[in-house]
Amino acid sequence: MVRSKKPTVSNRPRSGSKNNVHVTKSGKTIKLHSSLADRVKVRRDNRAISKAERLKNLPKSRLKRIAYRLNPRRLAAYWFSREGGIMALKVTGIGIIVVFVLMIGVFAYFRKDLPNLRDISGNNIGGSIRYYDRSGETLLWEDYDAVKRIPVKSDQISQFMKDATIALEDRDFFKHGGFDLKGITRAGWANITGGSTSQGGSTITQQLVKLSQDWSKDRSYTRKIKELILSVELERSYSKDEILTGYLNTAPYGNIEYGVEAASQDYFHKPAKDLNLEESVFLASLPQSPSYYSPYGAYYADGGREAVIGRMHYTLGVMTEMGYITSEQSEAAKLVDVLATTKKQESKFTGVKAPYFVLTAKEQLDLQFGAQTVNRSGWKVTTTLDLNLQNIAEDEVNKGMPQVRRQGGNVAAFVAEDVENGQIVAMVGGPDFTDPTFGQNNYARTPLPPGSSFKPYDYAALIENTTNVGAGTVLYDTQGPLPGYACTNKAAPKNGGNCLHDYDLRFPGPVTLRYALGGSRNIPAVKAMLIAGVDKTIETAESIMNASNPNSFGYNCYAPETIEFTSDSEEQCYASSAIGDGAYLKMDEHVHGLATLGRNGLSLPRSYILKIVDAGDKTTYEWKMEGGTQAVRPDTAFIISDMLSDPNASYFSQKIQRYQNKQGTWKFAVKTGTTNDAKDGWMTGYSSKYASAVWVAYHNRTKEMSGFMENMTRPIFNNWMKRAHENLAPKDFTKPAGVQTASAYVITSHVGTGSVEPSPKEDLYPSWYQKKNIKNEKRIIDIISNKLATECTPELAKKEQTGGSAAQYSGDTFVDASGANATATNEKDDVHACSDARPSVSVSVSGSNGSYVFKASVSPGTHPLDSASRGGVVNFKVNGQTVSGGSVGIAAAQAGINYTATTNGSASVTAEVIDSVLYNSTSNPVNVNFTTAAVGPTISLTVSRVVNTCTLSWSTAPGATGYDIFKNGADVDDAAGSPKVLSCNGAAAAWQIKAKGVTAESNTFSA
Repeated sequence: MVRSKKPTVSNRPRSGSKNNVHVTKSGKTIKLHSSLADRVKVRRDNRAISKAERLKNLPKSRLKRIAYRLNPRRLAAYWFSREGGIMALKVTGIGIIVVFVLMIGVFAYFRKDLPNLRDISGNNIGGSIRYYDRSGETLLWEDYDAVKRIPVKSDQISQFMKDATIALEDRDFFKHGGFDLKGITRAGWANITGGSTSQGGSTITQQLVKLSQDWSKDRSYTRKIKELILSVELERSYSKDEILTGYLNTAPYGNIEYGVEAASQDYFHKPAKDLNLEESVFLASLPQSPSYYSPYGAYYADGGREAVIGRMHYTLGVMTEMGYITSEQSEAAKLVDVLATTKKQESKFTGVKAPYFVLTAKEQLDLQFGAQTVNRSGWKVTTTLDLNLQNIAEDEVNKGMPQVRRQGGNVAAFVAEDVENGQIVAMVGGPDFTDPTFGQNNYARTPLPPGSSFKPYDYAALIENTTNVGAGTVLYDTQGPLPGYACTNKAAPKNGGNCLHDYDLRFPGPVTLRYALGGSRNIPAVKAMLIAGVDKTIETAESIMNASNPNSFGYNCYAPETIEFTSDSEEQCYASSAIGDGAYLKMDEHVHGLATLGRNGLSLPRSYILKIVDAGDKTTYEWKMEGGTQAVRPDTAFIISDMLSDPNASYFSQKIQRYQNKQGTWKFAVKTGTTNDAKDGWMTGYSSKYASAVWVAYHNRTKEMSGFMENMTRPIFNNWMKRAHENLAPKDFTKPAGVQTASAYVITSHVGTGSVEPSPKEDLYPSWYQKKNIKNEKRIIDIISNKLATECTPELAKKEQTGGSAAQYSGDTFVDASGANATATNEKDDVHACSDARPSVSVSVSGSNGSYVFKASVSPGTHPLDSASRGGVVNFKVNGQTVSGGSVGIAAAQAGINYTATTNGSASVTAEVIDSVLYNSTSNPVNVNFTTAAVGPTISLTVSRVVNTCTLSWSTAPGATGYDIFKNGADVDDAAGSPKVLSCNGAAAAWQIKAKGVTAESNTFSA
């Protein structure tokens, strides 16, 4: 190997050297006054010399040099040399730069796919929706699906709960910046060695990221890197308290319990702010494995109890170490069996108030915001429900159910809406939400046939779409063919007939719209739909019911026995849909339509929701009054309301169209409904404040009900309406300025059971009504047939009438101007015939000393003595004058009264009978020599009759030991004292009271 030569030392300057070089005696060269460049050159030269010295001993081959340097004796010498140190710094620097660049690259790579974590509310994992009544104070229901969660603010969480969570999950929470390197290392070592740790490697911040992003089941390294990145960002964006609160609002504490508030409510039935130490430690122990540690968990029975107790004790120890609690508190808490105080997990519907309403409110939320959004919301929803009105509705339905069951039904439903704003204030979808068979069927939102309760829409469509119709316009209620009703067999429908019939199987002839609607006549209603057009009528009805709700069901026709009401199963609607036959609607939409009429045709959005507030107290939605749309013109709606609220036009015997409270009188527009198969009963109505409806049936509509539907529906409807309006100042329907008052056809014959005739001479018409030139003429009318009287018409049936004929007021396109094909008042009486036999009557008198009994035996003539539309009467007369209480109804072949003589002497007694078509006859006279009784105490009697029940009330007779009760002269009952309630079916009767033990009797009272 060639070695380099050592440079020789000279005492004189080398050639070309500078003059500032000096050589000492020892041979050392010293540069005097050297420049910076000289010094740099010298250092470079020296390094080159040193390197040459070092390399002279090294092998030339690179591999051999590497092996040479790796010799342990030389390795330490190199790295601890100056050159080795410089090399170490270079390597370290390059490594740092590489790691930094690599980290930036990794961050950029993963960050591009990461969400912008601005929301740590946990709403993405779901949350319970809390529904409140309109006051916002009373909780109706807490709704949850797979997640039961109620986010709360930090100050609504117990400090014990916060401390226990930090102690167990992340004791360095307030020290790290998002992740804990020591914790990660500890967890990693435990994984490698197979050991365990009571505290995982993830910080609370990291766990919040996992929960917020639903990464709990993803255990990949890429997920861990993303988690670390977001944790750091989270720490930079939020305070420690906000992060801790976010975690406590999202952590899992059971199968469905997420967040400490929901957990606290379920396990301990208390808010999270009231949790004590033991309860807090218990809840803090659950999130690591709720299915194992929670008493609600699937694996709790497999040792979960012992495990969670051990975990709780460990947590108490850490809390003591960290100074959160004292050792005394820790030991005391360990002695408490907190597991024994946890409550059993309850059903989703436990404690729910107004269940049918809140489920409908949920349905509206789903439609408005989407089911996915609603299920993950955690909202506080303030609904439109008026809890007082809801309680009244539930009370009246419960009280009405016994009568419904007696008549063959077993369900009832009720809905009420505030007319002024379109808000649903009460809903009862069935009698018992907990019934396992049909309890959760919400009949208020189930398609149902409306029966005659649809008729207001028929007449609204007729008025709205014609120019010649108003409340006083005539439609003929006569038997004959109509589209959909061939009327080739005039027998009753149950006997195979195919004519359209009314409920009473009568045909009263020409009737005004007012009396046709009030009397719930079928034939005029079908004609109204046909004149306006079937499709146009349904379009008008749907506009009134649902104009502002595109998701509504509407009014659709289906085949009998239809179960799935879908567009695929719809059928064409025909004239029968005018009376709710084969057609269906939903109850709440029907009530909304009635409310629209009460608002003079203004359709507002039907609403169940007032306000929505999210977990952060931010208002998501708030109801505001909208302008609405005019479904029909105000004139149309007002006229319908006026007709429905007219007690004289109504067929009701009990007039519920008026309600008087302490502040005045309310008007209720009322309409009933019964389907032809008697499977549905309705009563609907509205004031200017509330609209409501009640429906009764058998739960699957497979059974007919018996009796009058009104006996089931009226008490529920009427009682709710009265109680709802009890303290409200009356407000009438607002009459539009354009509504006209003009002459109307006058009905003189009886239309409905309880209607009052004659009808008014003037009535209401819309502003667009084209008045007719009505010719007033005087004529004699038969009030039974409502036609011109003839020489055969009995005098009692004749009535003089001035005004236009039915044909002049007719809006019926199914008859011509003369009334052909119908019964009109320009036709002659066809009820009475000159060949008719009149009824006959004979009278007998018995008694003495002032007390007598008159009895009449009657026989019918050609026509019956009594009928549903007009009852027969017997009048007892003395000397040609009907005595007090002497007019009695004919219930049988005999009638009688008790008579007290007021004068002494002879008198003539007769009886007059009047049959159902006003034929009359008088008996032969009976002469009686009357004597008056000794004057004794008298009894004052009054009788009040409600349908088939009579209540007798009388004054007391001194010394009486009891009282005998006489009906039509016959002793029918006795009583110890007043009052007495008796059944009084049939026609009016003469009632009298006689005292026992003393001579005293009452006046005769007819009822």
